[in-house]
Amino acid sequence: MKNKVNRAAKAKTTDKDLRFLSSCENEDLRVLCDILTHDRLGNIRITEQLTATDEYNRNYPEDMLFLVPQISNELLKYGSNTLATFLHNEPDSYETVLRRVCKQMDVRTMEQDSVAKMEHNLLTTLCQDTLNKMSERELRLLANENGIPDKTLTRQALTAALLMAVRTSRAVLTRIAARIIQYIVEIITVRGVATAGIETATRAVGGVLGPIGWIALGAWTVYDISSPAYRVCVPAVLQVAYMRLNRFEKERSVA
Repeated sequence: MKNKVNRAAKAKTTDKDLRFLSSCENEDLRVLCDILTHDRLGNIRITEQLTATDEYNRNYPEDMLFLVPQISNELLKYGSNTLATFLHNEPDSYETVLRRVCKQMDVRTMEQDSVAKMEHNLLTTLCQDTLNKMSERELRLLANENGIPDKTLTRQALTAALLMAVRTSRAVLTRIAARIIQYIVEIITVRGVATAGIETATRAVGGVLGPIGWIALGAWTVYDISSPAYRVCVPAVLQVAYMRLNRFEKERSVA
């Protein structure tokens, strides 16, 4: 076991903003890997290159740390849509990919913004879009889960309180983002099964997702993810953003 840990520690990606993945939990890495390798039907994506590697066959799904370099490179390839990428096999940096995803999801970025700040804004926007679509009952459930007194609050006040908590508390943002992204991962495994559109896809996931899952579906379909690459890249970047925030919160709680 010790040898495995030592070998995993040596598995590094060349992109500085993705090196932290080597210290993430196995399950989170598996989810990220699955987003990149499998489509909504559970089939292997035509364009993916991970599952054919020896590293994947040896280590998936129990020892995902050994796959961090391959996972990182696969993500960057999906997020890079320049001609140079295809001609020279040189993907864009994660920061460039992240900025592209932020633009796709109408999240404003500044040139001087750090990767962590852009990811934080990305997750905050996703949570805000979801919270604004929730019913009063769903808001109260979420408020109770996050220790927010709700008995005397109206729906509008509940929404405002949760939005404030998301903006000011990384812990709350982490918890709510984790739930929403979990549902999005479920959604993208079925949302494209029916070519008839969103209504059919909504019925398909109705028996799988809870109340917040329905709301997450509504928020998710607001975004124009028509490109096959974006259908992979956007949820993958959301997962990376959550993983970084979750790691930060765990380190802070230990300190």
